[in-house]
Amino acid sequence: MDFIGQRAIVEDFQEKIKHNTIGHAYAITGPVGMGKKTLTHYLAKMLLCEGGEEKPCNQCRACKSYDEEGTPRLTIVRSETQRILIKQVRGLIEDIGIRPASGRKVYIIEDADRMTTESQNCLLKTLEEPPPYAVILLTTSFYESLLLTIRSRVVQVKMKPYTHDEMKRILEQHGNNILGKEHVLAWSQGIPGRALKLIDDDQFALNRQMVFQFLFQETEFAHLEINQYLARNKEAFLPCLDIMESVYRDALMVLCQHVDGLINSDKKDNIVAYAQRTDLSALAQKIDYIQEMRSNHKRNMNYQLAVDMMTLGV
Repeated sequence: MDFIGQRAIVEDFQEKIKHNTIGHAYAITGPVGMGKKTLTHYLAKMLLCEGGEEKPCNQCRACKSYDEEGTPRLTIVRSETQRILIKQVRGLIEDIGIRPASGRKVYIIEDADRMTTESQNCLLKTLEEPPPYAVILLTTSFYESLLLTIRSRVVQVKMKPYTHDEMKRILEQHGNNILGKEHVLAWSQGIPGRALKLIDDDQFALNRQMVFQFLFQETEFAHLEINQYLARNKEAFLPCLDIMESVYRDALMVLCQHVDGLINSDKKDNIVAYAQRTDLSALAQKIDYIQEMRSNHKRNMNYQLAVDMMTLGV
């Protein structure tokens, strides 16, 4: 099965493999849920493939063993607890010194930012003088947390957000039907892991329902109901603020004659009606108020007071 998305990265690796110009160390970076490990394992399979020009060929012995039980030419380092310990990096270094009978050896360090300072320092010499047959692939959502000495010895590969079409295909690949839930694509911001979490998230759906009822009905009962809902569910406060802000931004889009690309596309008619009852200045003030509420929340403002201010002020 072909890899979905990230064509620029995949094609760059294919070209480098073809012309034997692959580097010795790369850091695959992107937000949590972007699919860094999935991409990195696909790149590792490409690097180990022994087939023709198009890699991975999925037919050669290396590809089949990769899919079935793994290959001794691939080493994966993961955190055993919360950190990647120096003994794990030493094990990698010991293995990397053993030349393979043929082809490359690939080393994947997942969540490389979990390496202790000692582990990162231990890896430095290998990154400075790697054997020609070895490629080290790091994944991290927090690239800047790696030591500068590590960052200076690897090539950073930044993953880009997936398109809506790619996101649909990924969701379908995982057995999810997007029909009627297209708004999840906008909310996920091109991050597959986020979409997979949201598509069947009952809490997210309930939060949206409460916010929409509050904003679109504009009745005293709706104000009271969301106030009571948030009073009982503190974990819903910030997500509901995000949903409110998304509605205000959608309404701004409508007032600027941009009805396509709404975050809450499934509520387009409600948002158009809401936008017609307000104006640009009022919406801008509401968005500023949401930002203020977030700041108050961070400063540990009395929670019920924050809920009252939110339900009365927006």
